[in-house]
Amino acid sequence: MPNLFEPFPFDLQDERGVWDDLIKRFGDLAILRRLGLPARWCSSMVGRQSIEERLGKLSNPTDRRMLISALAPDTGLALDPEPNEKDMLITLQLDDNGGPILDAAGNPQEDERLRLFSPPGFAGPSRKQLYWRFDARA
Repeated sequence: MPNLFEPFPFDLQDERGVWDDLIKRFGDLAILRRLGLPARWCSSMVGRQSIEERLGKLSNPTDRRMLISALAPDTGLALDPEPNEKDMLITLQLDDNGGPILDAAGNPQEDERLRLFSPPGFAGPSRKQLYWRFDARA
């Protein structure tokens, strides 16, 4: 019988890295903005259709499920502060190499502004985030 007090054989940092790599590979570089905080770089991707679409019901076509990596792409550390529904997700116009296209002032050009309107969805063991799951609306 296993000892219930031994640590579970799950390497959180390793698994966060796996999800971060997947989101970077199939997603894009983005920015999280919240009133009163500096903008934060993040990696995000569209996760899936909504339940309503899969059931053939009407849904808002601008709604989408977004996955946001728990790791910041510029530092490799956990996003601080953690994203929540007060944030605006800014997708960027990217060049062929995946880097942001800069305007004349040197700022990344925005592609879309997505309002995160749902509380963060948990994806990980015992509330330790591997990635964040949000519903977003253009």
